[in-house]
Amino acid sequence: MSESNIQIVKSAFERFLAGDIPGFLDLLADDVHWDHRGPEGVPFNRLYEGRAAVGEFFQALSQTEEALAFEPREYFGAGDRVVCLGFFRWKVHATGKEWESDFAMAFTVQSDTITHWRILFDMGREAAACQP
Repeated sequence: MSESNIQIVKSAFERFLAGDIPGFLDLLADDVHWDHRGPEGVPFNRLYEGRAAVGEFFQALSQTEEALAFEPREYFGAGDRVVCLGFFRWKVHATGKEWESDFAMAFTVQSDTITHWRILFDMGREAAACQP
């Protein structure tokens, strides 16, 4: 099961990197739990419940920042859990500031859909870049 779940996560990244957000959303459960809580000052730092809400997350993200580099590098799977380690660099539209961080993303995949997502990275760098 782990290898097929890793493939689903890889497919999600491929769709995201291709700009296919509708295709990405198709890989999510209707009641997905999407956790991007972090410091104040970043407009999309909150918990999202449901596929439509995750669509709102991606809309807010694209209105706020541009990915300059997004590199999923390593995948680990056990049962219904998948963890991806990687690196990204972003530019904040309003301030022109760039920031970067390594990341860890944890996914739960059940019945070939992503049901939970949580990200860990240096959110302080992102929050600082969003400040004028």
